Amino acid sequence: MPPAQSTRFPAYLFTHGAWFLAFGVQLVLFPYLVRVVLQEDEIRFGLAQMCLQLPTTLLILIGGFTADRIRPRRIVVIACALSVLTFAALGLMVISGRLTYGLIIVYALSVGSIGAFAIPARDSLLSLVSPGHGPGDVHRAVNFASLAQFGAQILGMAYATTAPFLGVGPMLLSLSLIMALASLAALALRPRPAQLAAAGDGHLVARMAADIGGGLKAVARSPIIFPVVLCALFVGVCFMGSFFVLLPLIVQSYFPPNDPDPTHIATAFALFSLCFWIGSLISVLLMVRFGHIRRKGVAYMASLTCGGLVLVVCSIPMPFPALCMLNFVWGLGGGVAMTLGRGIVQQHAPAESRGRILSVFTLGLMGGGPLGAVSYGFLAKAVGPHLAILAPGLLMLTLVACVFTFSPLRHLDEDPHPSAA
Repeated sequence: MPPAQSTRFPAYLFTHGAWFLAFGVQLVLFPYLVRVVLQEDEIRFGLAQMCLQLPTTLLILIGGFTADRIRPRRIVVIACALSVLTFAALGLMVISGRLTYGLIIVYALSVGSIGAFAIPARDSLLSLVSPGHGPGDVHRAVNFASLAQFGAQILGMAYATTAPFLGVGPMLLSLSLIMALASLAALALRPRPAQLAAAGDGHLVARMAADIGGGLKAVARSPIIFPVVLCALFVGVCFMGSFFVLLPLIVQSYFPPNDPDPTHIATAFALFSLCFWIGSLISVLLMVRFGHIRRKGVAYMASLTCGGLVLVVCSIPMPFPALCMLNFVWGLGGGVAMTLGRGIVQQHAPAESRGRILSVFTLGLMGGGPLGAVSYGFLAKAVGPHLAILAPGLLMLTLVACVFTFSPLRHLDEDPHPSAA
């Protein structure tokens, strides 16, 4: 890749990576704080995880609307600066021993709200800071950003394994320092001028409703996109809900309630999560290395089937290393599912409504997560996490069987139809 003197693309990669490094640490420490430090039950744990995801789900379309009308670099700088305050506040509460369930809910809602505006702005900024602005240059920039995301997230989870040595509070304070550096790096960017959307006529809510309605209609009309969006919704409900609620509860079950050093649970959370994301990174790298998959629909459904089977098998008590290996296998399939799902929608969405259709796809994926999180919290409280995890696993397998039988997705070949290109 040629040097990026004009836009300072490496600074973008640092900002992008810093955000996901912090996300990787949060992925480990948040369930640890709720379940181990505060000792909340399964229902309140599920509600806390829902609060972490729900603001992003509710506000993501507003965030995208804002990113089209305000310079995205400004939004990213502000989002990183606000993250400094949230991590510092949480770290100080942990160190002082003043953390409560109410305060961690406030933290979760704050982080989720910041993410709703940061995500679309950061995605919009990428094409403005790529070293070139041709299609090939942007594609290479996306690949570098994806590698920075996965690599930084894995680094963050590896960093979280040191919680027994560094302490949870100091680790959170260090994240505030990292996000301060990310804010400075974003400030140093020199993006190409963005073409901001016009204000438009009519009330803001009415314009947004019209855009969303148009996207929903376009999704419903497509025999290929509709089943993929439906699968994305179930990925949120079945997979994200399980990953954030049921699987942490299963990992915690390996430790006695009166463990003299509960920070070891945080290390176990980190190791377990690392297995999934390392598997995802490997599968994405293999897909980049070996190019196109001819039967994309079949491969997509096979990856979802893999995830459903892993959840079913996780209901069986097993040694912790075996559980981590299962999570690695799930990650291999997850990398395929995450890449192909969005790629299929990109290929088959008409150009005039591609953005709206992608927003519906993202909303379906993210909207299912909070629903699954709160539902599985109640279910785990009633029957235990091992038995509860059968529900999302069997639900996903049933959905994939229906999509395979009743939709044309299994016939999908490598190239999109000319009319949808």
